Amino acid sequence: MNNSEMIEFFCARITFIAGVLVFAAVAVATLLSKPEKLSFFEPLARNRWIGLFVGWFALVLCVPHAVVVAPAFLIPWLWPIALIVPILGFFSLDYPAARALGGAFIFLGYYLVHYSFDFWTPGGAVIAVAGWLTGIAGIWISGKPCAMRDYFRITARRKSIRFICAAFWGVEMLLALWALVMTKGGAQ
Repeated sequence: MNNSEMIEFFCARITFIAGVLVFAAVAVATLLSKPEKLSFFEPLARNRWIGLFVGWFALVLCVPHAVVVAPAFLIPWLWPIALIVPILGFFSLDYPAARALGGAFIFLGYYLVHYSFDFWTPGGAVIAVAGWLTGIAGIWISGKPCAMRDYFRITARRKSIRFICAAFWGVEMLLALWALVMTKGGAQ
């Protein structure tokens, strides 16, 4: 495996680990979003600190892919931009956590689809469907950031909806874990 394949493989592993952690966190938050705890979950979409750190994580994963499509004059500025943009969002955006989580879901969905096929992960087609659903959720949240707040309101309303949504995120977590465990070698 050459150096670029090692970097690619490292990004795949980090992405699958992040997927497991993010999907588990969303599943647990969904299960805990009861009417009496709604006052805790509704403001999470507007949390600036979550938006800052999730934004940094998403942009750090994005920069290696942006190098390929960025104009030559912009390449030296990609890392500083990736560090500064979440700070600007911290001070100037409404719903920064929802926007950052939406962007992270988009990247996570892309990576689940791309890396599951690039590394010939068994069950790659199922993981691709999970990646597409994750990307759709990310586009939905990014396009309408208050949807994260509304999601918690909907799941708090009925126990059956809460369990169905938590089960969906639990399946996503298991598929990301499957991709992590089954991706053992370099690209084919």
